[in-house]
Amino acid sequence: MASSSAPAAPGAVPYARTLVALDPSHFEAIRRTVAALYRVAHREPFQRFVDAGADPVARHRPAHAAVFMGYDFHLTPDGPRLIEVNTNAGGALLNGLHTASLIAPASFSCLCKELLPLATMRERILDTFRAEQAASRPGAPLASVAIADDQPQAQFLREEFELFRRLFEEAGIHASVCDVRALERARGGLWLGGQHLDLVYLRDVDWRLEAPRSAALRGAYLADEVVVTPSPREHHLLAHKARLVLFSSAERLAALGATPEESALLAVVVPETRTLAEFGIEAAWRERAEWVFKPEAAHASRAVYRGDKISRRRLEAIAATGGFVAQRRVEPGRVAVAAVEGDAPLASRPMKFDVRAYAYRDQVLLLGARVYEGQVTNLRTPGGGFSAICVVRERSSEG
Repeated sequence: MASSSAPAAPGAVPYARTLVALDPSHFEAIRRTVAALYRVAHREPFQRFVDAGADPVARHRPAHAAVFMGYDFHLTPDGPRLIEVNTNAGGALLNGLHTASLIAPASFSCLCKELLPLATMRERILDTFRAEQAASRPGAPLASVAIADDQPQAQFLREEFELFRRLFEEAGIHASVCDVRALERARGGLWLGGQHLDLVYLRDVDWRLEAPRSAALRGAYLADEVVVTPSPREHHLLAHKARLVLFSSAERLAALGATPEESALLAVVVPETRTLAEFGIEAAWRERAEWVFKPEAAHASRAVYRGDKISRRRLEAIAATGGFVAQRRVEPGRVAVAAVEGDAPLASRPMKFDVRAYAYRDQVLLLGARVYEGQVTNLRTPGGGFSAICVVRERSSEG
């Protein structure tokens, strides 16, 4: 890991003053993991299994998939370990794209590989949205997009919504940022004001479209009147944390259609995960220091408890609530960060980090790191925030 003196970008979103170096073999493992998970989750045996008892929105199978899936890894001496999967993974433009702009390809090409010009990266991002439209509406161009969230102006990453709007507008695609409540279903489609919508880039975490604010969007989605990406289907298949129980078990994967190679890879990369109900309260309490307890359907590290920090009362409470998994704890990597306080530089200090791979279908598009301190990932630690990633160039490939 190497520190850099790149200044934090202006605005509320923090950027760590560091550069995370990623071993090329670790990057290859991340790439293989993303591809394997996508293939396994989209095979019929797996889908039949997870669809049993699911609600209509989860079972609905649109022709499109999900932009900006996020695969979060901790790096260990034995390779990357997948901690969780997210749909509508925030920070792609602020993290993967902006932090990449701090690594100029001309300046770092001798050190880093996998570098692309920013214009190419922007076009690849736009192409994922166009691909979503083409999958659902073959031959129809993507002309209008709504970037929708619950009270978007109150969201921590609201700056990114405007960046997306400008990205679409510069490509000739009409785009607006809106509250999900403002969407209206009428005349066989979904509308925002007087604008008919081709696609909704959904940043709301109401993944099942159950909240009253999502009523119009839910109806249009189930009727295939609009492209909703990331689709609720992809969250159901990949990002619901109960899926980690399947992904971490070679035996369960094999029974659900995975190849021997996929089963072997995922059982290593995905830490052992159990439902808390299956684990049992007494066993979970005895072994708590080795585990992290996570709600199956939460986001942004909410209600995540490290076992070595949890009380017996809290463990009993979450067990009674239901819907929690226990994942074997994997410590995050550490990177040297040159922190500042105001205009005054502080001594470099080690901080935790994770690696997020932003992906479309089975392909990794962007990489970004989040540097932090505390029990769970956050962007509020002084000196922490989003960080660029350099996939280190192997010496044999230099020159």
